This record gives sequence, structure tokens and C-alpha cells, in this order.
Amino acid sequence: MSGLLRRRPEGFAWLLLVLMVAGLLSFGPLCVRGTGDASASVGEADVAVRQAFNATLDAERAGANVSGLILRLNEAGGILVEAEMALGNGNSSEAFSKAGQCVGIAESVRSDADALRVSALDEAQTVFWTYLTFSVAGIAAFVVVLALVWRRFKRGCFRKVLGMRPEVAHDEA
Repeated sequence: MSGLLRRRPEGFAWLLLVLMVAGLLSFGPLCVRGTGDASASVGEADVAVRQAFNATLDAERAGANVSGLILRLNEAGGILVEAEMALGNGNSSEAFSKAGQCVGIAESVRSDADALRVSALDEAQTVFWTYLTFSVAGIAAFVVVLALVWRRFKRGCFRKVLGMRPEVAHDEA
């Protein structure tokens, strides 16, 4: 074969051209697939951050302290922005890595927010039942004390009324 390439230099050029085209064609789908995977990963990270935000909002509405979750959610948002910038610059491996970090933080925030929401709802329910119990007990004590005071004053008023004598009025004409 080396004799064939020495005799025909254009054969060698054709062989090189065919190998280069084959290499480019085989590399192209790999790049597209890598970019598509990174793009899908960044999209998944975006969805995860949105879900974590909604879970944090629900926890705040339930009365939980979400200040720590907000900081972590902000961190996840920053990493998501870095992943989108890396994807826009064509660095799919960095975008894929950053998106994975973002998903991990967002899932952690979402699970913590769900736990805080449940805890806040349980605490609110406990506070409600405590207030209700003390209110009912206070009302009952007030009614008992009011009945005792009324009985005492009622006796005194009846004695006073029963002990009175009618007055006779004289006409001075």
C-alpha cells in the first residue's frame, strides 16, 4: 500500500480528506448530544429551582422562618445562572456540572421547605387548640364567678326589699 501512495499523491490526499470528513461527521452528533444533554440538565435545574421557590413560599405562608432557605435558594439561582452562561458559551461539561449542583441544592431546599411547612402547620394547630382550651376554661370560670356574685347580690336585694315597709303619703292640700 505504501507503494500505491508514493505513486499517487492525490490518493493520499483523498484518503486524508475521507478520514477528516468521517471524523467530523462522527464528532458532530457527539457535540450535539452533549449540548442537548447539558441543555436538558439546565432546564431540569430551572424546574427544580422553581419548585424549591414554590415550596419555600408555601412554607412561609404557613408561618415558618424561611430566611435560611432563601439564602440557599439564592445560591442555587446563582449556580443556575452560571450554568446558563456556560451553556451559552458552548462549555457543555461545565453547564452540566453546574446544573447538577443546582439541582442538588434546589432539591435540598425543597425538602427542607416541605418539612418546615409541616412543622409550622403542626405548631399552628397546637397553638390553636391551646388557645381554644384556655378560652373555654376562662369562659367557664367567668360564668361560675358571675353566677356566685349574682346569687350573693340577689339575696341582699331580696332581704332589703322584703324588709321595707310601705310609706303612706299625706296630701297637703
